Amino acid sequence: MLSLLGDIAHENGNRIVHVHCVIGLRDGTTRGGHLLEARVWPTLEVIVTEWPGYLRKRFDPAIGLALIDPPKPGDV
Repeated sequence: MLSLLGDIAHENGNRIVHVHCVIGLRDGTTRGGHLLEARVWPTLEVIVTEWPGYLRKRFDPAIGLALIDPPKPGDV
């Protein structure tokens, strides 16, 4: 695992994990993209930074994607 970046947001009461990763192969090449599933051996250390409020996602029908909806002042 060379890079692992993403977010955990909330949408309709569910946690939505969106992660991109880059992995290195034995021949020195790399592969990257969305992390859909992973098995790690022997270990992988992950640091998660918690924000003061929840990240929320909102589906935008105009572009067909769920986007992060920034919190408004006073939101918890």
